[in-house]
Amino acid sequence: MITSRLLWSPLVFRWAPLLLVFVLGSTSTLGAQSLPTLDAAPLYQQLQNSSILEKSVHLENVVLQRDRVNITFTNGTVYFAPLVAGKIRSAVFIGSGTFQASPPPVAFERDNVRRLLKADDVSTDFTTAVLRFTDDTGNELLRSGFLQGGAVSGQAAHLAADLAPRLLKETGMNISARQLESILNQETPGVFLVQLDGGKRGRFTYLFDPQSRIPVNCFEINAGEKGLIFAYDETIFSNDVWMAFHATGDYAAGVAPYSDSYNLVDTEKYTLTLDLLEPKKVLGLTANLDLISRVDGLRLISFAAGEGLSIYDDERRKKQLHLLAAHLSDGATLTFFQEPWEGGFSIVLPKTAAASQKLSVSLDLKGDFMMESSIMEGTYFPRSTETWYPRHGYLSRARFDVSMIHRKKDHVVSIGELVKEGPAPGTKDSVLTEFRMEQPVPIASFAVGPYEIHKDIAKEEGGKQLPIEFYSMPGNRAAIKEDFILAEMNNSVRFFSKLFGEYPYPLFRGVYHPFNFGQGLPTTIMIPGTDRADYRTYSFIAHETSHQWWGDMVLWRSYRDQWLSEGFAEYSGMLYVQRRDKTHSEKELIERARYELKMPPTTLTGIGHGRLVDMGPLVIGHRVEGRETRGAYSALIYEKGALVLRMMHFLFTNPQTGDGQPFFDLMSDFVKRYKDSTASTEQFFDVANEHVKSTPLAQRYGYKDLAWFYRQWVTETYLPSYELSYHIEGDSGGGAILKGELSQTGLPESEDWFMPLPLVAHFRGGQIARATVAVHGVHTPLNIKLPEPPEKVELDPELWILSEKTSTVKR
Repeated sequence: MITSRLLWSPLVFRWAPLLLVFVLGSTSTLGAQSLPTLDAAPLYQQLQNSSILEKSVHLENVVLQRDRVNITFTNGTVYFAPLVAGKIRSAVFIGSGTFQASPPPVAFERDNVRRLLKADDVSTDFTTAVLRFTDDTGNELLRSGFLQGGAVSGQAAHLAADLAPRLLKETGMNISARQLESILNQETPGVFLVQLDGGKRGRFTYLFDPQSRIPVNCFEINAGEKGLIFAYDETIFSNDVWMAFHATGDYAAGVAPYSDSYNLVDTEKYTLTLDLLEPKKVLGLTANLDLISRVDGLRLISFAAGEGLSIYDDERRKKQLHLLAAHLSDGATLTFFQEPWEGGFSIVLPKTAAASQKLSVSLDLKGDFMMESSIMEGTYFPRSTETWYPRHGYLSRARFDVSMIHRKKDHVVSIGELVKEGPAPGTKDSVLTEFRMEQPVPIASFAVGPYEIHKDIAKEEGGKQLPIEFYSMPGNRAAIKEDFILAEMNNSVRFFSKLFGEYPYPLFRGVYHPFNFGQGLPTTIMIPGTDRADYRTYSFIAHETSHQWWGDMVLWRSYRDQWLSEGFAEYSGMLYVQRRDKTHSEKELIERARYELKMPPTTLTGIGHGRLVDMGPLVIGHRVEGRETRGAYSALIYEKGALVLRMMHFLFTNPQTGDGQPFFDLMSDFVKRYKDSTASTEQFFDVANEHVKSTPLAQRYGYKDLAWFYRQWVTETYLPSYELSYHIEGDSGGGAILKGELSQTGLPESEDWFMPLPLVAHFRGGQIARATVAVHGVHTPLNIKLPEPPEKVELDPELWILSEKTSTVKR
C-alpha cells in the first residue's frame, strides 16, 4: 500500500490553522493478521440477534472515551450479547450516566452546535445506552464492572432489538452489515456506535467510524470525518448532524485523509442493462462492475444504492432497488445482505482478494424505482437521479456502457454517445438502445419518454464541429421552441469553451426534464422547457451547460467544496447573461443573489433569526441546511459562491483597462490541471495564488497570495458594509483632491479585514476615470489627486464586492 506524508499547506497554516489539509492517497484499513475464512451468513445472523443478552455487570463511574467523546456510566447495569467471531460486539446499559463532547477546533463546527443545541458543547445525562461495536468496548466494560447474576432485563432486550430497525429507517444504515464488514475485512481500529436516551437531549446517536463508511453512505459527509453526533427529527424526516469531526490525532497533526482514501475498490467500468418495458411499475437492472481491489484481505464490499430516497411516505422502503442475485464472472454465487429501508447492500467474496486484484461482479436488481412526471404523462426518470445504480465510495469516476430495453413508443437517453438502437434480441415489440461513455465520469442517469430528437452543430474554433441534440416532446404534447433551446446550448457551450478551455466530450445534449430544476450530467443536461427569451432563461441554460466544466470535468473534492461546482456554474450564468442580454445585464442577477443572502432563514415554525449569509461559511456545504436554517444551502453554495468568485474576477482585472483575461487564464488553468479529476477549495486557491502575483492589484497593495481573501470570504461568514465619505478640494495646479475616509462596518473588532474596492469618478463630457481604493481595518483615510473636480464619485457601482450595503456620501 502507498501512504503519504502530509504537511500543512502554507495557505491554510497562515490564515486557517483550525482547518485541516485533506489529502489524496490510499490508506489500508485492513488488519495484517491472517484469519481463517469465516462464514459470513451465520456471523451476520448473530449480529442481527443482538437482543439475545446473556451476561451483565454492574458499573459505577466507568468512563468510556471514544476520540473526543467521554461517556460516563455513573451507576447501572450493562448487558452483553453472546460473542460473535470471538468477541463481544453489542451491549445495553440501563442506569444513569453522562455524555460530553466538545466541538473540534473548527469555528463552523462550534457555531453549528450553538445553533442547533443553544450550547457550547454536547453535554447531557442519559438513562439508557445501546452500543454496537467491533473495537474492544466489550472487554473494557466487562473488566470495569462487577459480574452479577439474575434474569436479563426485558427492557434491555427490547432496546437492543429496537436499535437496528430504527437506524435503518432513520438513516439507511445497516449497523450489522457495517460490523460484519469490519470483522471480515479485519479493520483496525474497529467501528463504535452508541444510541443514548432518557436525558435532557432526548434520543441521539454517536458514531465513530475510522474508515468513514457510514458518514459517506448515509450522510454524504465525505471530507474524511470519522465521528458524527446526530439525532433524527421526525418533523423533517431527516437527521440533524450536531457535530462532525476528524480523529483527534488528525487535528493534532493538522492533516486528515479524505474519505475515499479508505475505499476498498475502484470501479473501472459499469456495464448496465436496464429493463424499462414497464417504467410505470418497475426498473430492472443488471449491473456488471469491473472492480480493482485497493487492499489486501478484502472479503466484504459495501455498496450504496437508493440512499437518495426519502423517509417520507416510506419511499426508501417501498421503492428501493432490491438485490436479487450476485455473481462473480466465473459464475460463483455471492452471499449478500440487504435489509428493508437500507440505503444499499453488501456482498461477500468467497475468499479474500489481494490489493490490485481485478474482480468482475454481476448484480441483478429490481424495484419500483421509476417516477412518472405529473405534468408530462409518459415521461419517466429514476426517483433519485444520482443513486439508482450501486456505487462504492462517493462519486468515483468510471466508464459507463448503458443499454436500455424499452417499448417501441418510447425513446430513451443516457450520457455519452448513442452507439446502438434496434430490435431487442429475441423480441418483436421492444427496442434495445445503448449509450457509451468512454471517458471516466462521476455520474450517470437516464430518461424515458416519447422524445423527439432535434439537432444542431456548434462550430468551434479551429473548424471543429460539435454535435448538439435536444430531446424534446412531440408538438402535440408540449409547445417547446426547440430551435431556441438548441441555439442557447450552442451559444453557451462555445462561450464557455473560449473562457474555460475546450469542451471535453464528443457531443452536447439536452433532455426535456419536466420539473422545476435542471441537472448537468457529463454530455447531457436535464432542463425544463426553458424557451422564453429572458435573462433568467439565459442564465439557467448557461448554468447547466457550464456544469460540463464545473462538476463533470472538474468534480468537487468533498461536500465542503461543492461551491466549486454550483457557485462557479451560477457565476458562469451571470457571465453569459452579460454577453447575451444587453437590456438586462448580469447586475440584476447579482442584486437578486445579494438580496437572497440577506434574507432570514426559514424554520419549521416560521421565520428564523439572522440572515442566510450568517448561517455558515462556504466550506460547511450541505450541512448548513437544517430545521433552523432552511434556504441556507442554496443561498450560500449557489449565490455566495458565485459572488465570491466574482470578487476574485475583480481582483484579477486591471482597474485601468478593465482587462479581466488573467481571471479566465486562472480558470482555464484550473480546469487543465484537474480535468477528469477532483479538486478542493484549497487546490483552487493554490492555482489562484500562482496567478495572482502578477496582477496589478496584487502589485499595488503588496499581497503575494490570496490567503487573506480565503480566510475572509470562504471560511468566515461576515458581510461587511462599505462607505466612502468624501469632499473635494482644489489644488494649486488646477486639479482637485478627493479627501475622505473609507470605512467598513459589520465586522468584529478582532477582524483585520482588508479589501480593495473599485472607485469610479465621473467628469464633464461623460468622461470616466476608474481606480481602486483599499480599506484595511475599520477606517482608512483617502487622499486622491484628480485632474479636475468630478461631477460624481461612486464606490463600487457595478457591485463587484459583496456587501450588506455600499454607499458614497459627499460631505
